[in-house]
Amino acid sequence: MPWVKEEKCIGCQICVKECPVDAISMENGIAVIDQSICTKCGICMEKCPQNAIRPNSENPNLKGARGRKNGGRGLGKGFGKH
Repeated sequence: MPWVKEEKCIGCQICVKECPVDAISMENGIAVIDQSICTKCGICMEKCPQNAIRPNSENPNLKGARGRKNGGRGLGKGFGKH
């Protein structure tokens, strides 16, 4: 799911106009993505002139959320079977 790097968003509303499912709105001059509507098509990321809309892989709020158990590695085959 894309997210908005707020400090980069200039409120141009290009993403709002380009979103095919109307998942993006503006709040206090910043784009906000409704994750329950977003289809992850990526059009907003392509069209943003400031690169303010980023993929979840770059979201600092999600860094380390997966894989923290098991030393940061993926679960792999047979995890949990001893």
